Amino acid sequence: MAARFRKWLTAQNYLQSTIQKYGRFADAFCGYIKAKPLREVVPLDISDFITSNLPPRWTDALVNDRLACLRSFFDFLYLGGAVASVPPRSLRPRKVPRKLPRIFTQRQIQRLLTKTPLLRDRALLELLYGTGCRLIEVRNMRIEDIDFGARKIIVRGKRKERMVYFGPPASRAIKRHMGKRKEGFLFRVQYRQQKGHIQPTNRTWVGHYSLYKDGKRIKKCKYLGMLNKMTRSEAEVKLRQHLKGVDLTRPVPDKPICQHTAWKILTAAARRVGLRFLPARMLRHSFATHLWENGADLRVIQELLGHSFLTSTEIYVRISNRAVASTYKRFHPRGA
Repeated sequence: MAARFRKWLTAQNYLQSTIQKYGRFADAFCGYIKAKPLREVVPLDISDFITSNLPPRWTDALVNDRLACLRSFFDFLYLGGAVASVPPRSLRPRKVPRKLPRIFTQRQIQRLLTKTPLLRDRALLELLYGTGCRLIEVRNMRIEDIDFGARKIIVRGKRKERMVYFGPPASRAIKRHMGKRKEGFLFRVQYRQQKGHIQPTNRTWVGHYSLYKDGKRIKKCKYLGMLNKMTRSEAEVKLRQHLKGVDLTRPVPDKPICQHTAWKILTAAARRVGLRFLPARMLRHSFATHLWENGADLRVIQELLGHSFLTSTEIYVRISNRAVASTYKRFHPRGA
């Protein structure tokens, strides 16, 4: 059932990260109840499973997240007729105080972008702030979906499509980064150019390198000389001479950069301006808040962010205190 649950999530066009997380907790719960049939699960089984698997340091949000995973799993079972009720729905989520998200000022954003000289890194930051997209949406952007004339991009995320827009700075950064490429993922994986390496055996020096043909990697070895008659530097020179006529190019597959690579780009950018790390969502929050402060309609911001409900967007009204502060200073007797 857990395996079929994963297939159902895939068919429903959930994000891959969501499929992995929900499927992992479905597997863990099935292992927890062991031979007990799913149709005999009661709410107490759900609460016992969640509480028995909490880490030493946990939050109410973590409990709610795991409850949501099990609710989705049992909703699937109920829709398929495998169970007669949904026990996780009998448990009430914990009330979590909604904190105001952190944002950058416009001056801080300018400083962050100015201190990011690498073309790929600058393009990534410009798009995150210039479009307000989620990190996974930017990672999955394709060049074919970018309209430089109208400066807009078709974005696929959260099980739906939407249109986002970008300005001239982001346009220049994207064009410099993509170069002459006309298709594929905008931010695709990058491999270092292989140079080959030498390795001593019991008696000889051997050079190792790889050839790539029809998408397959073929490992090669080259005898360089005897260990007692050749130094390491001489063996390296001989390997370099042999590789002059060998094509060492490693084909770059059309795959987007991974989450870890994107995280390293953001972390490096943060440290250049004196921060420990830079969550991508801070740029998304800053995008929405700066739009609101400059007079954008809340419905427009909702559409650009891809929120299904306006209540998700209203938090940016609370973040921006510029209008509130100016009104207080104007009208309160001791506000000026």
